Amino acid sequence: MDPRPIPAFYCCYLLRSKGGCSFYIGSTPNPRRRLAQHNGHAKGGAFRTGYKDGMHRPWDMTCIVTGFPSRIAALQFEWAWQRFDITKKIPDDQRLAKRKKSNSIPSNTEQQKKKKRKCIKRPKLSLTNSLSNLHLLLRVPSFNRWPLAVRFLCSDVYEAWKKHIKRADGELRGGFRTFCDFPEPTVELARAAAASEKKESPTMQILEQIDVTYSGLKPRIAKSIALAETAVQNCSVCGDGLELKKSMFLACPSEDCAAVSHMPCLAKKWLQDQPSPESLLPVSGTCRQCTREHHWVDLVKEASIRGRGGEDLAKLMKEPGTRKSKVTERSTSSNNRNTVSKAGVPPKDLQVVLEDSLTDIDLLAADPEDDPLPDGWQELVDDDDNMSVTSIESGIPSRSGSPHPLSKQPQKLEVVIEDSEWDSAEILD
Repeated sequence: MDPRPIPAFYCCYLLRSKGGCSFYIGSTPNPRRRLAQHNGHAKGGAFRTGYKDGMHRPWDMTCIVTGFPSRIAALQFEWAWQRFDITKKIPDDQRLAKRKKSNSIPSNTEQQKKKKRKCIKRPKLSLTNSLSNLHLLLRVPSFNRWPLAVRFLCSDVYEAWKKHIKRADGELRGGFRTFCDFPEPTVELARAAAASEKKESPTMQILEQIDVTYSGLKPRIAKSIALAETAVQNCSVCGDGLELKKSMFLACPSEDCAAVSHMPCLAKKWLQDQPSPESLLPVSGTCRQCTREHHWVDLVKEASIRGRGGEDLAKLMKEPGTRKSKVTERSTSSNNRNTVSKAGVPPKDLQVVLEDSLTDIDLLAADPEDDPLPDGWQELVDDDDNMSVTSIESGIPSRSGSPHPLSKQPQKLEVVIEDSEWDSAEILD
């Protein structure tokens, strides 16, 4: 079992070049950052979107497919969408395009001449076959039970999608979600014109509004943690006791509903309401307490981040604190000094420091006659000659004023002045 939680966001996307003649399919957990990489505004990005000095830039993100339960699931869907002509997810009788073999390539060596080498050409990626294969992948048994949804970011791509649905042979499963995030046509043209001047994608502002973090689940996680504080609650399906602190449980996403249940119990109940003999997990269902319909992935995602979140959960539930800047700390220290100088009474946080310093001052001001001097020590006379005593060994002058009474008297060394070598120098005429 994978110990990591369900990712907050992961999607597959379809890019279109500025001329509309080239397309690219990829996957990412952050579509805004990935689009900036493809357009050369950030480091990274695929080689195919930047070759020939970026002649196809800026790329525009036309639609995204969201709702993948893991990164591996998104990569599987991406590969099947890119290799729609050879993927095993699509049955051969339903495949819309196949690879074509061209003439044999001329060989140079004798061994290569014996073998007929064939060059297999991939079908060209266009808007029509991209949308048609996307519609087909969403209907195949490998993906039709996944909690996927399609978001369209361009109006013309959404119109092409609706035209394909009308003439398609099959239909999507019931309850499949489709969203349109593009603005009005006049606003969209204005954004496209402004983006062309800045050499960036017109959908960049739309992608900024998509939440790619767990912040949307914070109120639900807080409610589930509050419910877990109670000792025992009953499962809303089977009615047995449920220890919330020791077991993994599912909580209703509604704010005013406190229903909790075992994961197997709720899955069996929802599968019975929507019989699917080949399915192991439900797609959606109705809460027995609030009678609202919810998607299975929404309940499981909240439970996974609550039980396996770790550092991500700690960062998400951390209360925002006030962080002092350097300017604030300096002003606080200056105010403390002004308080001591004006009022004469130090604040409580400085009393300990002042008491320690006063203790050192008392030791320095102690009378040397009270305590006898140890062996090897003698008292120095406080006169003016000691004010400018210089250490012969180090050459560093001592502090101004009389030395400490308990300080040890330095040894007086005999000063020897060597003769100058100039006396033996030769005089040149």
